[in-house]
Amino acid sequence: MGQGTMRAVRIECAPSSINHDFRIQKALEFVSWDYRGNLGIFDEKLRLMVECITLDSQCPPPGYSIGGVSVIEVLEEWSSDYLTHHLLVLEFNPEIIQDYFAGNDLCILAGSNLTSSGLVLQFSGRQASISKILNAIRNKMPVERITRAKNSKGISDVATTLQQHRIIKVAHTNGWYSVPKKTSIRDIAAKLGLSKSTVAEQLVKAEGEIVSEFLKKSQ
Repeated sequence: MGQGTMRAVRIECAPSSINHDFRIQKALEFVSWDYRGNLGIFDEKLRLMVECITLDSQCPPPGYSIGGVSVIEVLEEWSSDYLTHHLLVLEFNPEIIQDYFAGNDLCILAGSNLTSSGLVLQFSGRQASISKILNAIRNKMPVERITRAKNSKGISDVATTLQQHRIIKVAHTNGWYSVPKKTSIRDIAAKLGLSKSTVAEQLVKAEGEIVSEFLKKSQ
């Protein structure tokens, strides 16, 4: 594909890669943050519509600001089960967004979110613009996984979860799939800080998804 081809990409960062940022630490006091739409750039500041989900019905109020990110307005609030949903307008200062969106050839996609499981960012746009923001993200934090669009089908479905991906990656790197095996479930669990039962269960699930996808492609 040429340099000007439009692309889409999904970027995933593990919790350990992002929890050093004081803004992330504050955001993770709540259940989740989900991107809902781009409201445009005003005075060089990017405004986004996001949904903040809380357990106690309290979210950052209008006027709250931290590290160049400000709450401009609470558009709506509603409850479901034990959760409260808050539709907010967030504003990001120029030092955060820089000139990534200045060319009007890059946009954030639905599916971008921040939870205790990590950060997911999805972008669509010109290849050069996606590469620029991806390199900037990599310079600030380790990127666990990148999923690119497949032809005209959009971003491919991610069958394995981020945790399963990390387990598979550590297992493969340490020789779990060598003959004979060079590591054990206990060693993998120790490296990841997880229980043996979690590693064993998630490893089987991830392998099942990978084999299923392999069989689909071979039909």
